[in-house]
Amino acid sequence: MTATEGRTQPDLTLMYATHDAFRRDLALLAATAQDHGTAPGSAFRTGWETFQTFLTIHHTAEDKVLWPLMRAKLADSPARSRMLDEMDAEHEALDPLLEAVEEVLAQGRQERLPALIAQVSDKLVHRLDHEERAALPLVLEVLSAQEYDTFGAEQRRMLGVKGGALYFPWVLDGASEETRRTALAVVPPPVRLLFKAVWRPRYEKRTRAFSRAAA
Repeated sequence: MTATEGRTQPDLTLMYATHDAFRRDLALLAATAQDHGTAPGSAFRTGWETFQTFLTIHHTAEDKVLWPLMRAKLADSPARSRMLDEMDAEHEALDPLLEAVEEVLAQGRQERLPALIAQVSDKLVHRLDHEERAALPLVLEVLSAQEYDTFGAEQRRMLGVKGGALYFPWVLDGASEETRRTALAVVPPPVRLLFKAVWRPRYEKRTRAFSRAAA
């Protein structure tokens, strides 16, 4: 029996959905940043806060759990391990840009936002594309579903109940019906009811102005 026989592969549905949510928010942030006021408006601040919070959780869990797991699996393959070094470097390249946006928001310097968000978008979209092309196929190849779920468990721990109530409607905003069914199938029925009756309506009310930015 080979190393992959009898192994249940990870389900990457939420990983891809999270990446798509980041791409969606980047487009909305770019549109909202063009609102030339004297200071960043509430729509931009709401969208940025949500985007930045989930990006930080996602990248922290990757750095703390997912990439170390992959390094252990790829220890005998230096060529493939170098890809993980690239993942780390791409995370680090994003940090100064995210900090710059926070500084601009603190200063109320609306005129700097479009250029900064364009830089964040360039770096992050490249990062997401690279991960989907090079890293995620390896995740499917070398990790079991149980190993991969330690990454999901770390994200759930960081989110907490309050964060999860925002994360689910955020990540499934605009997702396909198949993605929604797959994502919600893994949670208990009471959570699915909360999503439909409370979490999604609350999210839609909270982000209404931001979601309409690109309309």
